[in-house]
Amino acid sequence: MCLNDIVIARATLSDVTGILKLAQANDAEHGGMLLGHLEPEAVMMTISKMPSIVARKDGQVVGFLLSWSKATANLPIITVMLQAYAGTKDSYLYGPICVDETMRGQGIAAVMFAKLKDFLPEREGILFIKANNKASLQAHQKMGMCKMGEFIYEGTEFLVFAYNG
Repeated sequence: MCLNDIVIARATLSDVTGILKLAQANDAEHGGMLLGHLEPEAVMMTISKMPSIVARKDGQVVGFLLSWSKATANLPIITVMLQAYAGTKDSYLYGPICVDETMRGQGIAAVMFAKLKDFLPEREGILFIKANNKASLQAHQKMGMCKMGEFIYEGTEFLVFAYNG
């Protein structure tokens, strides 16, 4: 799928370096809202097992949306989130989603989301968002996601959202 000169496609292992670079540029240490650090091995594993989506411009990753099996998610924050809302038996984890700062506002996130839903039809996706991340909350509500719960992790309030593919 193309959005002007941006190609939206399923992520491949050759996208891992670009995904990690974009994630690092948008993590909390660099003033962004992404929580934690993505490990190369974890990104390679999930791309190999679950559909994840990238947006590329001139061959460079300018956006990504990762999906994860609940069975492989062993981070403490995910455990707490799933206690707040476990989802359906075959649900999966959605996120993070990230679009390069210079590319925001063009609908890239929504197109990546639609593409992921095409790969995982009729399956529920579950995600968490920091309660103070107004831009992300608005974007996800606009894409039709619903608040299913909330939790506090390490003193920070998070909201759990879900959608049906």
